[in-house]
Amino acid sequence: MKINREHVVGLVCLAVAAAVLLITPGFPEGQEGVHLTGPAFFPNIMAYLLILLGTAQILAGIRKARVGNGEPKFPASRTSALRLAGFFVLTAGFVALFNPLGFFPTTLVFLFLLMLLFGMPAAKSALFSALYTVVIYLLFGQLFTIGLPAGILGFLGI
Repeated sequence: MKINREHVVGLVCLAVAAAVLLITPGFPEGQEGVHLTGPAFFPNIMAYLLILLGTAQILAGIRKARVGNGEPKFPASRTSALRLAGFFVLTAGFVALFNPLGFFPTTLVFLFLLMLLFGMPAAKSALFSALYTVVIYLLFGQLFTIGLPAGILGFLGI
């Protein structure tokens, strides 16, 4: 059986879920007597969802391989391999610069460059990256009261 895109996507989902489930036990616990909630709750829910979806992708890949529909095998092209490499470089930069530069500039630039990488026009990328950054801030920083690093914009008090 040949490996196809569905297999790769499923395996990546399982790998990300495994990484999250290995990291979150080190997070602080929730409120006293309630061990279900806390900082690890949402990431764990997403990890379990990724396990289900990753398994479904692998099963879909097995079915597709049995049918043999003539789909090109992974990697599909040099462009997709370069985009994948670019994604990992951008993600590494985001993680490295998140605390020193802060949430707003790092997230804004990361999302903008990511959208450009995957072919979105610059004007749309700028608009959507700004919109998503504000939505993420309102959701996590304000609603869930998760402390997001202020970084170089710390003097603004946000």
